[in-house]
Amino acid sequence: MEIKRENESDYTEDDLDQANKVVGYAKRHIKQGPDNDVENSKWRYSLVNWGHDPLK
Repeated sequence: MEIKRENESDYTEDDLDQANKVVGYAKRHIKQGPDNDVENSKWRYSLVNWGHDPLK
């Protein structure tokens, strides 16, 4: 979340590396979604902790 508060021109290499890790994790994790009850699943809560809500 700290990265989102900065201007893109102020991003460091470390910021970009961290952002890429988060995006990669979310993309892999999204593919492993549950068959039912997405709203109350551990899968969704895990993604929300990483800054992505699959219901929005």
